[in-house]
Amino acid sequence: MLPLRMLLVALCVCRLFAQQDELDLDRLEIPTPTSEPSVPYFSLGGGFIGMFLFPGLDALNAKTEQWQLGSFSRPLFLSGIEGVVTLGVIPNLRIGVFGIGGSKQLERSLSADTQRQAEFFLGATGFSVAYALVPVRSLAVLPTLSGGWGTIRLEFAQSPTRTRWDELAPGLGTASSLQRLSASYFFVHPQLYFEYAPLPFLMLRLGGGYQFSFVGEWKQNRIATTEGVPSGVNASGASAQFAIFVGLFN
Repeated sequence: MLPLRMLLVALCVCRLFAQQDELDLDRLEIPTPTSEPSVPYFSLGGGFIGMFLFPGLDALNAKTEQWQLGSFSRPLFLSGIEGVVTLGVIPNLRIGVFGIGGSKQLERSLSADTQRQAEFFLGATGFSVAYALVPVRSLAVLPTLSGGWGTIRLEFAQSPTRTRWDELAPGLGTASSLQRLSASYFFVHPQLYFEYAPLPFLMLRLGGGYQFSFVGEWKQNRIATTEGVPSGVNASGASAQFAIFVGLFN
């Protein structure tokens, strides 16, 4: 009889411990994994920019052919510097300021001591507004709108290969001549940038877009107003850009 009672007591004790374990498991809180907090986009720095512009050159090349200089080829390479900073007020919004310029030349020797030359120059200063989309860490895609103002300049020159200071007279001689045409222009330049930051202090960019330009009044030698310049002589065209920046990037 006693062994039977001891067996019943043991079974009751085991039952109590099992119920206690069930209660403890019910109260146990298993922490759920939390996702890694997203780091807001940030960019602050400056660096070198290079751009290949593909302007229409037919009207300009018609004039260089008259000067027996051949034709300009595309693209026109422009280089400069740019600084960028992210605005904390609006997440992922970035502004930039830049200056850029470049030129192309044509040359021809008319004789052993006389040369003829033509130059096509573009220079611009502007601002940009971009919004960063970050598909993966360290890579950003930025729809960008740039705008600003600049100068377009054409020069046609002919001169001996050697001259003297005392021959620089106020009159118009026949040995040397320089015809300079220049105009100011405004531009709007929508672009798409792909930027990659391999290091927190280094950022690389590839991009492309199309520049629309609006050319103002032409001047010859900074004095005479020049009429009849073809509208095709401008700073409009497709563009491709690369850049390298140093600063702080995430």
